[in-house]
Amino acid sequence: MPPALSDEENGASSGDEIPFRGPNAAPQEELVEEEEDEEDGVSAPDEYVVEKIMSHRFTKEGEIEYNVKWAGYEKKSDRTWEPEDNLETAMAILNEYFEEIGGRPEPGDTKGKKRKGRKSIAADAEAESAPKIVKRAKKEKEWSPPPGSWELDVDFVDTVEETVDAKTGALTRYAYLVWTNAKKTQHPLTHVYHKCPQKMLKYYESHLVFTHNTDENGDQDDKDTSMKSDV
Repeated sequence: MPPALSDEENGASSGDEIPFRGPNAAPQEELVEEEEDEEDGVSAPDEYVVEKIMSHRFTKEGEIEYNVKWAGYEKKSDRTWEPEDNLETAMAILNEYFEEIGGRPEPGDTKGKKRKGRKSIAADAEAESAPKIVKRAKKEKEWSPPPGSWELDVDFVDTVEETVDAKTGALTRYAYLVWTNAKKTQHPLTHVYHKCPQKMLKYYESHLVFTHNTDENGDQDDKDTSMKSDV
């Protein structure tokens, strides 16, 4: 508002001071009301915007508080702990924090420590219902002697032994066979005679011992040649 004119300029007496009013000035009563409004009015409070929820904690009374980072304040010291009631206008950011930690915090959670996200119930059910494939080691088929003749499958007869049959208690002779695939088996001698007689014949021939008779002059007498087996 401009300053009032002096007595000499306006020719007024030194009594009452008359304020200056221009041609567009508002009525005096309205000016007074505007001045009163400015003096009595209260300025609007400062508004702060929640940028992110950093962590949470529980008080001794069991109330939850959230560590709030405010928009425009990057220092860690500018963060504050706020009760949930103070975050009613920032529910979207609060719900985002719940989703990040796997749900609304419960009493007993580690102070300020975020929990790992939990899989949804639907995902767990799907995982349980999914078929489980277990790979098993391929079991080698147990080898057994082929049916029919064994002449082409037996490499040689290793030995023949006489032992007590565990079932009958009688002395029984067994032949031990070595097969062309390097397998070794034991069978009753009578069974081997039937399956591979030629192999048994070769076994006996390999164990033959020949003796020759000589006359007084040391000449060999072929007519008295004999042979015997050590079996």
